[in-house]
Amino acid sequence: MQRKDFDKIAERLRNWGRWGAEDQRGTLNHIGPEALQRAANSVQSGKMFALGLNFDKNGPQPPGMRMNPQLYMTAIAQVMNPNFPEVVFSDDVVHMSLQCATQWDALSHAHYDGVLYNGCKACDVLSTAGASKNGVEHLANPGIMARGVLLDIARLKGVDRLEGGTLVTVDDLRAACDKQGVSIQAGDIVMVRTGHIDHFTIDRNMMSFYMNNPGVTTEVAEWLYDHSAAAIAADNLAVETTPMESFGGSEMPLPFHMLCLREMGLPLGEMWNLSPLAADCAADGKYTFLLAAPPLAITGAVGSPVNPVVLK
Repeated sequence: MQRKDFDKIAERLRNWGRWGAEDQRGTLNHIGPEALQRAANSVQSGKMFALGLNFDKNGPQPPGMRMNPQLYMTAIAQVMNPNFPEVVFSDDVVHMSLQCATQWDALSHAHYDGVLYNGCKACDVLSTAGASKNGVEHLANPGIMARGVLLDIARLKGVDRLEGGTLVTVDDLRAACDKQGVSIQAGDIVMVRTGHIDHFTIDRNMMSFYMNNPGVTTEVAEWLYDHSAAAIAADNLAVETTPMESFGGSEMPLPFHMLCLREMGLPLGEMWNLSPLAADCAADGKYTFLLAAPPLAITGAVGSPVNPVVLK
């Protein structure tokens, strides 16, 4: 994308100061009492789905990229009282990249021109100790819960998975809304299914999942802004399309990230396993539900693992 074209969009979508000079939750502010009540009212059948990948050494990150989780036991069957040796405990630690699997991008995750969401200067707020502003802990408190709306683009196109590099457009999202009988309302979290995660969850092909993802176009950021969406999540690597060779060949790499995180303050959920939920939605025709997806309150982190849970 040309920088001059990007800048025009960015200026229109910029939410800096909209919720106050010190705001660090961005578009999650759209999730007010009315939106939460609408989310609660969407529960009808009592069916529950977990949308997170397992966090383990066999995760989706290839060698040389983010680190898949490494679990170490620090205590195994340790006796607490020698007088009662049959009573024991175990303990453990985990070493991992916080964005190695199903996760939220915090508003500090990506920026340009040395400035983050709400005008924070990167030189003032980013250091080896983390992000002193726009850290993921602000998304965790009071949390992320809203009405989720699944837009099944793969099913709309009549395929199990979109081909690599396929662009999901605003027209695709509108068509999915029409076909599924849903509309996006203020405070909703939009969930886009491409089917791409099946390369990892079903085929166990890490590299097929990692390379040449289908994803949303830059214009989708404008659509989210116009609908006052709270966040977006998808079942691919980065929500937007990510052929790796494009990272260094554009004046604004990952433009959707920059518009959402830096300009709008809109969190991105990545690598969500939407296929089991999508199959159930197709069966019962219900594509809206209560979504609970609070990140871990890791102070200063630029992202967080999450296990999103849907209640229909």
